[in-house]
Amino acid sequence: PPLVRIEAQHGYSWSFAAHGSKIFAMCLSESIPGIPVLDTETLGVTVCPSPQSRKSIRNYRPVCASVGDRLVALVFPYLDVLGGPQPPPVETKKPWSWTSVEPLAPFASSLVSGYALHPDGRTIFISVKGWKPNPNKTFSIRGERNSTFTFDTESLDWTYPGEWLLPFKGRADYDCELDAWVGLCLYKPVGHLCCCDIPPAAGCETMPAWKFGKDLLFDVESSTHVGATLVYMGDGRFCLVECRKTEDHHANRVLNMTSFVVKYGKERDLRTAKHRAYGSMSYQIAHECFDPLPNPVAFWM
Repeated sequence: PPLVRIEAQHGYSWSFAAHGSKIFAMCLSESIPGIPVLDTETLGVTVCPSPQSRKSIRNYRPVCASVGDRLVALVFPYLDVLGGPQPPPVETKKPWSWTSVEPLAPFASSLVSGYALHPDGRTIFISVKGWKPNPNKTFSIRGERNSTFTFDTESLDWTYPGEWLLPFKGRADYDCELDAWVGLCLYKPVGHLCCCDIPPAAGCETMPAWKFGKDLLFDVESSTHVGATLVYMGDGRFCLVECRKTEDHHANRVLNMTSFVVKYGKERDLRTAKHRAYGSMSYQIAHECFDPLPNPVAFWM
């Protein structure tokens, strides 16, 4: 059953972000002055100030990443960083606040194809597919360039490694056993994992070596498949959260959750092992508003 319910005007699922033990509801009515934040450890709800990017989150898919004690929110054309842990209530002179980064991101957040946090704990690699330079930040955002950028969350600086893409669709996570990033593969056939070597934090001009996974995790051709998300659970274990629709009603959904480890086979091929079903959850879409994000939003805390 729902733990907490927040009133919103047909908010999108992409509006939720996780940071440490907290879940942020980023997109609410403009009449609400702050962002509700649920702490999953204390079950307390607090309010965080709104970032500058909040005004764009309904129109552009955001990219939110928790990096150490910072939460990065990239929503075209803004990049905001929530710095440091939430201050205690008695320390009123140290407000929980966002920093708006200048210069603005050179690309639209909705064109991000994949991203990953470097093991150095401060650098985010972000790949952007089908973009073009847009210095005036107009609505014309699509082009023919495929590029990767890095963002240093401590110095708040952008760098441009080169014209190549990470092989991931969405977020990838570092697996220390493989010494590689692991995520759902961007390329066809869809439904497989892939892993990628870790480039230097300063970036590299060419795409790092990567492997395509052998095992099919979900079938996008299935009439009931809606979307899927890969979540890193820690200690080398991942969880696939797949959303399916039912045949009896267009608004019914089922979430299937399966965990596994990723390893190299005898021929150094990428395989999954030690599968464990975590069960499933059924629910009904809350309203008729179209959600542009088919993949479930899931966090491991």
